Formats: sequence, C-alpha cells, structure tokens
Amino acid sequence: MEQLIIAEYDKYKTAILEALRNRFESKLSDEEYNFILETLGTSLKDMIQLMREGKSAHEKFFSDIILNSIDAIIGFDNDSKIFLWNKGAENIFGYTRQEMAGRDFEVLLPEHKLKQGEKDFLINEVIEHGFLANFETERIAKNGSKLNVSITRFAVYNEQHEMIGSVGIVRDITKVKKLEKELREKENLALIGEVVSSIAHSLSNPLNIISGNADYLLLDKRENEKEYEELKTIVEEATRITRSIRHLLNFSRPLTISKQENKMNDVINEIIKNCKYLTDGKTIHFKKQLEKDLGATRFDKAQVQEVLTNIITNGMQAIQKEGEIKVKTSGDERNIYIEISDTGSGIPKENLDRIFMPFFSSKEYGKGTGLGLSIAKKVIKEHEGNISVKSHIGKGTTFSIKLPR
Repeated sequence: MEQLIIAEYDKYKTAILEALRNRFESKLSDEEYNFILETLGTSLKDMIQLMREGKSAHEKFFSDIILNSIDAIIGFDNDSKIFLWNKGAENIFGYTRQEMAGRDFEVLLPEHKLKQGEKDFLINEVIEHGFLANFETERIAKNGSKLNVSITRFAVYNEQHEMIGSVGIVRDITKVKKLEKELREKENLALIGEVVSSIAHSLSNPLNIISGNADYLLLDKRENEKEYEELKTIVEEATRITRSIRHLLNFSRPLTISKQENKMNDVINEIIKNCKYLTDGKTIHFKKQLEKDLGATRFDKAQVQEVLTNIITNGMQAIQKEGEIKVKTSGDERNIYIEISDTGSGIPKENLDRIFMPFFSSKEYGKGTGLGLSIAKKVIKEHEGNISVKSHIGKGTTFSIKLPR
C-alpha cells in the first residue's frame, strides 16, 4: 500500500508543478519549484513511515495479548493441526510451542473422550455453527495429569468467507471444579448433620431399651438354649446400629483438633498390638518398618489413632485367609510419612476415586457404614496433611499419609 501511494505521487508531480507555475508564474525559480516538490515527497514518505510504525505497534499490542494470555490460545488449520500455541497453553499443558507445532490436537484428549467422539463433535460444531462457547470437558497435560477445562472455539474465515482454520481459547477450571465439589460436600455434610441428629435422638432411647432388656434376659439363659442365640443376635444388632449412628454423628459434626506432642511410632505399635487380636481366625503377619529417629510430632492422638486403626482393619478384612499387613514410617524436616500396605484382594480401579466418598462401601451388609475412610480423609485434612491410595487387584493396597510436623 505504501509503495502504491509513492507511485501515485510520482504520477502527479508534473500536474503539481504545472499548478504551481500557473499560480506563481515567474515569481519562483525552477530550483524553488523543485525544492517544493522534493519537500512534499519527503513529507509524504515521513507520513507513510509514521503510519507503518503505528500499524506495527498496533499489531504488536494484539500479538502480545494473544501470546502472553493466561488462558491457552491455540490456532488450528483445517486439518486440525496446531500452528499457534501461546504461553498460556505452555503453562497449562506443559508442552512447548516447538513440541506442539504441526501436531493434531487429539494428543490433549483423554482416551475415553476420544472414544466418545469428542474430537469430531468439536470440529463439526465449529464448521456448522462457526463457534462453540464455554464447553466444559477434560484434557490431559504432558505429565499425565487430568485437567478440567472450559473451551471456546470459533472459525476463522478469509475475505471470500472460506474457513481457513479455527482458534480455541482454553481456560483451566480444575481448581474451580475442586472448590465446587468441596462446597457441595460441605452442604451435604450440613444436611446430613441435621438429619442424623434428628435420627439419633429418635433412635437412641428405643435402642438402649432393646439392648438393655436383651442383656437382662440373657442373664437367665444358658448358651445351649434356643432363646440365648436369638437374644444375643438382638444385642449384637442393636450394638451395630448404635455404632453406625455414632459414626454418622462423628462424620457430620465439625472436627475439633487437639494437637499435642506424640510419637507416631508408639501409636502404631499400640494399634498393631491391639489388632493382633482381631484377625477373625485368619493368619495375618504384621510387619513394621519404623524409622528409629522419627521423633515427636504434634497431632490429635485419638483421631489419628482412629484413622490408622480403620485402615489397618480394612486391610485385615481384605485378606482372605493368610496375608501381610506392613506399616512403614519415615520423615524429613517438614513432614512425617506413613505407609500402610496389605496383601489383600485389592480395590477395583473404578472404585479408587470413590472410596473416600461418604457412604461408599464394597463390604457386605453389616461389615461397614461406608464412613471410615471419609472420616479418615477429613481428619488428615484438618491436620493439613493428605492421604492417597494405590491398589492392584489380587496384589493388595497401599495407603500413604503425609502429616506436617
């Protein structure tokens, strides 16, 4: 465009010179006329240069916005190959621009999303409607972590209104989704607390009466009498219901943490000593690998003891006839670490994300309320630590706990 303007000016120089001569006649010399034309030409070139610099600054401004955006901005050609990959995309997904240039965007999709046909869905939506707004889905980062994302994608057209590609704006909403989940859990807990408190008050007195009367009648019965077993069953079931109500109350109430100096190794030794009498006829070998110089740590002994007992008891129940429970401790300057492993039946992969959910249980009727691990997670979280699990079917399960010193 700039060259075209200069060329047009050269065409009009003769006309400008003639107009000047007609206006000033012989008042100006040829040298002065040439000076005027040269000055006009220089001024025109200076103005073009200013326009060029302004356009360049304008383009750089928008270029910087795109390249440095916190959100991922990704450009695709019509074959779904990536040609634009900004810093936001690098930060969110972990791939560099060089690594992603020319690659198909399906590398970012989880396997189950590909099988569901999400890639074709996105492409077709953009082709048919020209855009797709705030589509929430999942993506996989370079390190294999799963991300919750919100995608807005729109088509790009040339002057002939032919589609030449598309641009996707991807926002990482993983933390938002996590906060939403925590909020829902807290709302559910509040509702559970109200319901459970009402149920507990309604059932406590009748259960105490049933259990007390059955205990009293048992005093006059011998073990070989028919009524003895029936009364014993009544007492056991009433006790089980009472225990379930207590777990519900413990789960729904806000936790009160009372931290004191305790030695984790001593707590574990005490738990294992007590658990040896709860093997239910199984052959269970307890193995300890406790770091000698672990030292004392501030934690609520009663609550952490309940967490570890629950995990060890679960491991014992997962062992069919014979197996091993291994407890390992270690530490550094900031944290202590506890690993509890069993050689039981293992947890199915589809259940690993659910075992810490309230009321989820794979145990048979009467063997659990589905609240033990939920309470465990709650206790560890209140201690500003974390708990995780790994499991393999037929090989066993390992729970890992980190607690700050």
